[in-house]
Amino acid sequence: MTIVAATEEIDRSTPIPLYYQVSQILRKEIESGRYKPGDYIPTEMELQKRFSVSRATIRQAIADLVYQGLLERRRSKGTTVSATQYEARLSDLASFTNEMMNSGFTLRTQVLSFKHMVVPESIADFLGLKTSEMIYAMERLRLVDDKPVSVEKWYAPGKVFPGLDRSFFGETGFEQSTYYVLMKRYGVVINRAVDTVSPLGVESREAKLLKVEPGTPVLLRSRISYGSDNQPVSYAVGVYLIRLRFLLEASRSHTIR
Repeated sequence: MTIVAATEEIDRSTPIPLYYQVSQILRKEIESGRYKPGDYIPTEMELQKRFSVSRATIRQAIADLVYQGLLERRRSKGTTVSATQYEARLSDLASFTNEMMNSGFTLRTQVLSFKHMVVPESIADFLGLKTSEMIYAMERLRLVDDKPVSVEKWYAPGKVFPGLDRSFFGETGFEQSTYYVLMKRYGVVINRAVDTVSPLGVESREAKLLKVEPGTPVLLRSRISYGSDNQPVSYAVGVYLIRLRFLLEASRSHTIR
C-alpha cells in the first residue's frame, strides 16, 4: 500500500481514501519530529483548509491516529501527540508485566476489587465450571509510567486455587503478574492461551479510570489460559490503550496478558 510522504499533499487521482492519505501525512510529520510528544496538532478547521477536505475526513484521519496510539484527545483542549508510544506483541506466552518491564517501562497495578463469589453464567463456560461453583474475581487498573493504559477483569476457579488472597498480588514488581502469582503460590504453569482482540469505543466508567473521553478507541482483549493438564485456569478480559504488533506463526498461540 502506498504511503504518502510528509512533504506531499493528498492525491485525488488515486483510489486511496482521502482520510488515509491525511493520516499518513500526519504520521510522517509526527515521526519526523515536526510535531513532538505533547505538541498540539493543527485544529480540525486548519487541517480542513490545508487539505481541502471535509471535516468528516479530518475527524476520521485523527481517529485513526488516536486508535494507533499516536495522538491523544484532550477534553476541551484539542489533540496532542502521545508522550509515549506503548506497544505490546501478540507472540509467545509472555505476561503483560514482563512485556512492559522488558521494554523499559515502569509498570504499576492497582487492584480495584477482589471477590470470592459464585461464578456468573457468562464466565462459567470460559472456565469449564458449573454455575454453582465458586471463583475469584479481580479488577485491576494497569499503569505504564504512571499513565493508565488498561482496565482488566480477571477470574480464576476457587477449586484450583484454594485460599487465593488479594494480598498475593503486588502493586509493583513481578507480583503484578497473575502468571507469576499462580506459579509461585500454587505451582501452576501456563501451558497455552487463547486470545480474542477486537476494537471498540470505551464506555464511561472505564473512560474515567483511563482518563480519556468516552468513545475513545480502545482494544477489547480476552484471554483463556490453560495449565499443563490443558484445563482452563483463568479468564481475563479488559480494555487497552496500547497498540498491538502481530507476529504470526502457525505453530504457536500468540497471546499476552
